[in-house]
Amino acid sequence: MVNLVRIVVSKFGEISHATVDSVLKTMTECYERLKPHNVELVDLYLFERSSAADAFLLKEASEVGVVSSPFGELFFATHDAWRGTPRIILCLEKMQGLPELVQVGGIRHEVGHSVLHGSLQYYLLSLPSAPLELVNRFGLSTDYAMNLFYLVSIAVKDYEVTRLLHQRGYIEDQMAYVKHLLAVSESDILSWEASRGKPLAEILCLTSCLKASGCAAPLLFDKTCHEEIKHLLKASLSYLPPNYTNLLLSVISEDFLRFGTDTLDNIREASVSVVEKIIKPILKR
Repeated sequence: MVNLVRIVVSKFGEISHATVDSVLKTMTECYERLKPHNVELVDLYLFERSSAADAFLLKEASEVGVVSSPFGELFFATHDAWRGTPRIILCLEKMQGLPELVQVGGIRHEVGHSVLHGSLQYYLLSLPSAPLELVNRFGLSTDYAMNLFYLVSIAVKDYEVTRLLHQRGYIEDQMAYVKHLLAVSESDILSWEASRGKPLAEILCLTSCLKASGCAAPLLFDKTCHEEIKHLLKASLSYLPPNYTNLLLSVISEDFLRFGTDTLDNIREASVSVVEKIIKPILKR
């Protein structure tokens, strides 16, 4: 069991010592509460500006050859282990103006990822049979199937992190963070409108919705916030056609809640669920 996690800080831009100290304090406390775990070293990258963070992530994606994207409208933090060490990236520009509980909840969320998914095995994923069938049966490209699988894997890992944090007593901050993620943004609506009537684009758009929903789903287990989360999940998908909203809610509130403790098994199960409930019906149409 590790007694102390070494956090190596890299700053990009003008970032105050007070800001660094505040982030480190939140992370250190969280690592203590999440013991036992195997995290010994984590890289923390702090970006002053979102433009610099986006450019860095795109460059990393290109170099390691993975599917990635810049910070979304609502996402100010991310985690990866593409370089073999868990790495947490925070964009301070996107954090500014957010309630403290949302900021703290987001930082703890990434700490949870480093504890549960801090090794390369959770990122170097091979295409399982369910999405591979889409390639063989419907003639989809392998790259497209991998993009879908990648989106599903993100949603599963986010689910596992919220579940862990909730189990360790982080409730108020995770509720605040989840509410932030479930807020419908203008880009969500525009993305769907641009995808309508194009089956492959619709599928990608719907699958990407699983990230925020998956992050929220474990809070359905909590009696104190079950009804509120249920309402928020429905509201977050309200811009979609009702039949698609119901399909996504079925995956989240039924299939995800049956996950065990093996991440790779959970990802495979989720892939089957998404393929059968969402992707195949659209492609058959």
